[in-house]
Amino acid sequence: MKALPLLLAASLVVNAALVTVTLRRPSSDTSAPASASTTARPTEGSGTLNSTGIQLSPELVSALNGNDTQALRDLLRAAGLSDDLVRTIVQMRIWKNYEARFKALHPEPDPNQPWWKDDRDRQDGWRGLTKAQREESRRLQREVRDETERLLGPDTPKSNRGWQDQRLAFLPEDKIKALREIQQDYQELMSEIHQDSQGFRLASDAEKLRFLQEEQKRDIEALMTPEERQAYELRMSNTAQQLRHKMTQFDATEQEYLAIFPLQKAFDEKYNPPHDGYSPHPERDQNYWKERREAEKQLQEQIRSVIGEERYAESLRLQDNDWRQLEAATRRLDLPADTPSRLYALRDTAAANVQQIADNPALGFDEKKAALAAVAARTRDQIRTSLGAEGAEAYFKNNGMGWLKELEKGNTITFREDATGWDTKALPKPPKPAAK
Repeated sequence: MKALPLLLAASLVVNAALVTVTLRRPSSDTSAPASASTTARPTEGSGTLNSTGIQLSPELVSALNGNDTQALRDLLRAAGLSDDLVRTIVQMRIWKNYEARFKALHPEPDPNQPWWKDDRDRQDGWRGLTKAQREESRRLQREVRDETERLLGPDTPKSNRGWQDQRLAFLPEDKIKALREIQQDYQELMSEIHQDSQGFRLASDAEKLRFLQEEQKRDIEALMTPEERQAYELRMSNTAQQLRHKMTQFDATEQEYLAIFPLQKAFDEKYNPPHDGYSPHPERDQNYWKERREAEKQLQEQIRSVIGEERYAESLRLQDNDWRQLEAATRRLDLPADTPSRLYALRDTAAANVQQIADNPALGFDEKKAALAAVAARTRDQIRTSLGAEGAEAYFKNNGMGWLKELEKGNTITFREDATGWDTKALPKPPKPAAK
């Protein structure tokens, strides 16, 4: 939790919230609106907020300016504010009460720091807080959280529903809260390791992080029943994070997701294990990569059998960079709706032409290279005609149809049937003339 940015955001929220407080003008003012020239300036202790004449009761003004958050809560409720608005204002008042203590824990910027230089410690990713200061910061955060719960109760499911919690709806609220606490506790411990490393991580740091990640996983699993653990894996695991993107591309059904998930998970456990981000990746030999490619082909065949040939081809197209960039260009340039499909079909035309050129025995090596370059030039011209000069330039710079570069170098290309992308191959070199 970053206290100071929250305090800043909070003060803006409170200012906006106070404007919405529906508190009446004095009854003597109801006959006519007060003009700017006749509105009295607020006097000490009055309930007037500003020269517009909006007024608060003296008790509420005192509570807003004071430290008695319980009294503030009661007055806001008595004024008829909604629970959400009461919670917002009281939370901000609580944070304001702690502002000075949080600021004291964070070193002030050096006033003599040259304007053209960054702070060296912050540039290296180290905030420069001592361990005692970090512990005190976490203690204050817990104190703020406890006071908030004491005054306002726990956040309601509706008020604290993020994208993650929507996927945790299968869990009861007490387990969602316990899960958050586990994640926060371990995040604090991992953050401690990052801070202590001071920008220079040792092998022992990576080992500590791995240990904490394993312990966090065990604690989360211990919190849930076997059925809940399975539901959690389906929604929150590394495999789930990646698979949802693919499933969204071709609008997969829940049944299809459930059928594909174990296939993808088995592949990921062997070939995409989670990495801590700090220790070096293990070295892989050619046998590993050959085995991985074969396993990936098998996985794609299994997925194809689940969703069918037509939708499988569609899923690859929707994930392909050529297609995604064409869709983006169509939206950005307000082009006809058929632009992506029409231009994407140029791939098939180019691939067929490339195959004919490569297989033509009547063409020599240099003639084939020239013919391949001509295919690339025609394709680029067709893209420019549809997207315009500026749009086509941006499309190619975003690596749209990057395979055209291979044709321009005199190499052949074939598009993969079981994955996005393409393979390239050089033309056979002409035989050397026989020695005389």
